[in-house]
Amino acid sequence: SIISSVAALRSTTTPTIMKVAPLFHSPHRLLVGDAPLVGVLDLPSSASNYERPPIRLFFPATTVSPKPRRVKQARYFVNNRVAYVLQGFAHIALARHTTKLYRFIVRPLMWMVSLFFPVRFLKIPDTALVTTKKDDSPVRYAPLNNNSNKTKSQSLIMFSHGLTGTGEENALFCTALAKRGYVVACIHHRDGSSSRVPMPDGTCKFYEHLPNGDDYSPNHRLEQVSFRAKEFLYATKWLLGEEQGGDDYDHPILQQIRPKLDTKKVIASGFSYGSTTCSLAATVEKNRFQCAVFLDGWFHVDYSSKGYLYNFPPEAFGEDWPNGANNGNERSHVIENKEGLTIPSIFINSAQFEGYEKLYAATTTLANNINSHNKHDSTIPESKLHVIPNTKHQNFCDVGFWLPKVLLRRLGKLLALGDADVLEASENILDLTLKFLKQF
Repeated sequence: SIISSVAALRSTTTPTIMKVAPLFHSPHRLLVGDAPLVGVLDLPSSASNYERPPIRLFFPATTVSPKPRRVKQARYFVNNRVAYVLQGFAHIALARHTTKLYRFIVRPLMWMVSLFFPVRFLKIPDTALVTTKKDDSPVRYAPLNNNSNKTKSQSLIMFSHGLTGTGEENALFCTALAKRGYVVACIHHRDGSSSRVPMPDGTCKFYEHLPNGDDYSPNHRLEQVSFRAKEFLYATKWLLGEEQGGDDYDHPILQQIRPKLDTKKVIASGFSYGSTTCSLAATVEKNRFQCAVFLDGWFHVDYSSKGYLYNFPPEAFGEDWPNGANNGNERSHVIENKEGLTIPSIFINSAQFEGYEKLYAATTTLANNINSHNKHDSTIPESKLHVIPNTKHQNFCDVGFWLPKVLLRRLGKLLALGDADVLEASENILDLTLKFLKQF
């Protein structure tokens, strides 16, 4: 009969359907912790406080009542602006945003691609999006004890994105830390190192391409990272309440968080160029940060074809700025702090960056310098360098969770993803970070 045929079909197809692997890598294994939810508050640039960069804040949270209204999950990109981000990357890789090619072909094309781009339909698990409307939060801050002495004070982690990034590519890393009780602030820099960033006046700033050949100057990156470090420090002070101003300064969530933060338990962290940024910030204000977490840090500039070869940022190594094409033998911009970076740090690197001899040597030197400075104090944890096997640079971002597995297998090399399993690599990075932070 028809009924028996349908029943037989179900009995043969259901097990097959159940065994189908998920299309995407699931990040749920990363998001384990005591916080019921992770609140996500997006704080755009404010015309009333130009000094503060855009911040995406992740914090442990719980619902406001036993029967709350529906909680909206956060997306990977602020306001789910997929087209905005793709157009920024297209400006870097395809055509400058000032050209007719970009305006009439690339920009519309990126908008069309964004309509079907997989990440548009994905949400960050276990999150609750908090709007900037000050009386409309579905969650409240739920402080957890995340430090070793179990005091009520909370640790703040400041995070800086990489070159061409947007402050949104490390959302899972930030969410995973917040799930375990940390307050994490990810900054979107406005110095021209981001692919595209909204500005306080309503415009946007695209990535600034460096001049080539004889017009290249090492001062560009040095001045740029100095600007980033200033933003990093200002945002830190603003969140701690040491600096004030802006439309969102008195947001209810921030009023809940600020009194719980311990100014002596602030952690500097960053990815790639972000590691350069926070290492400089922690060198400039040596007593500001308790420790640092560097993810695949960029600690060496090699433009030897023009005679520029130096550790980056020089200040973190206790060195002056390079001057002229003499492999850094001539120096300018003499610094006062010859100790360099001294706070205990963990360096987590990709196998790709390990393969760059001069970069890896500079990273090793920086770790050794810190240990040498702290060797007489047994209470200070050792700074260590770890390498995640079979990884490349983008294994330290969320890219591997944005696309279906079938596309990752075909585009992995193009996206700078290594052969390591995407989820396992992320777990290793997170586990090393947490093990290091538990020492404080």
